[in-house]
Amino acid sequence: MTGRGRPPLRIGQHGKISRTYLGSGIWMARCRYRDADGVTRIVERRGHPDEFDKHGKLAEDALIEALAKRQTPGAPGQISLDTKVSVLVEAHLEMLAEAGKSPSTMTTYRSAARKLAKFSDALRVGDATPGRLAAVIRSMRAAHGANMARHGRTLLRGALQIAVLDDVLGRNPVAEVGRIHSDRKPQGAPALDAEQLRDLLAALRESQACWDADLVDPITMLAATGLRRSELLALRWEDYDEAARTIAVSGKIARLPGEGLKRLDSGKTESSQRVVALPGFAVSMLAERRGRAFWGEQTMLFPSSAGGWRDLDNFDKQWRRVRDDLGVPEVTSHSFRKSVATLIDDAGLSARIGADQLGHAKVSMTQDRYMQRGKVHTEVADVLDRAISDE
Repeated sequence: MTGRGRPPLRIGQHGKISRTYLGSGIWMARCRYRDADGVTRIVERRGHPDEFDKHGKLAEDALIEALAKRQTPGAPGQISLDTKVSVLVEAHLEMLAEAGKSPSTMTTYRSAARKLAKFSDALRVGDATPGRLAAVIRSMRAAHGANMARHGRTLLRGALQIAVLDDVLGRNPVAEVGRIHSDRKPQGAPALDAEQLRDLLAALRESQACWDADLVDPITMLAATGLRRSELLALRWEDYDEAARTIAVSGKIARLPGEGLKRLDSGKTESSQRVVALPGFAVSMLAERRGRAFWGEQTMLFPSSAGGWRDLDNFDKQWRRVRDDLGVPEVTSHSFRKSVATLIDDAGLSARIGADQLGHAKVSMTQDRYMQRGKVHTEVADVLDRAISDE
């Protein structure tokens, strides 16, 4: 006799609601829900931070309210030419969130959606001609710049594709709206050569202001690895293998709406999860740091002065305050990433090695298919040691 298994939900019915405490007074409620198209999906909502909400009732109330309003994008008859485009934008955002888009990406898209709504709130699907949509994008660009306009175009395209899939529109009108190009070429962060990097690290160690702000060690680690700043500030002592002289990059720091600063156990891309070999000067720095009071006693390598996760923006502000005195007024945290990439290239190492070191998703289709990925490249550590020691 076979087991009966879980009984199927009826359309419009939800399963058992579970509540999970996320910390800082925030709960999450989630359940299975069978949409009008017959597909059962996981739906979740978070409650507002409230120290008096001991059991997650606010999160469950928010979830029940969302289920009462829920409509499945693409379900026959639910979308018409009179449907507001802003409704489809919200539906598209929900689909992106359920598909697992990162919280930081969703924060960016939701910010763009709020700005887009100012120019498209009255627009309905039947009004969404290429000319009208182009006017919306032009207005958004004039008010918020080319980058935000690009996000707006992406959201409109995804939203109106829902109407296409529901057979309300025969084609996606956004496809005929030209792509947005920036008026000026981005300058980007400058890269440092080996001599400049040596001089900067020497000046860093001589700066009392840098020691006071705990910038010496994290900047040294950036120069030694080329990590993204969000990856750098997510490093924990448990990620460091002293014997192997490696550090595991296994997460990132992000500020999430309603939750504050969090460590996410996922990187920018799948390739962000990697193990990086450390040059000798980084190993020496970590050995010295581990023996220091407070800094070597925390869970994370580079905590805030209060012992929690370090804020990305605060870290950048602290760096901007000292870089003029260090003689590098244009150097940003991203400059160290570009510097490591430049040193790898100058040493004649392959682009695949560079991509593995920096956690890039692709070098080219050929390399992705035919070259092994995810290796620990000790030769990169050797290159950085030679660059810094000037041997």
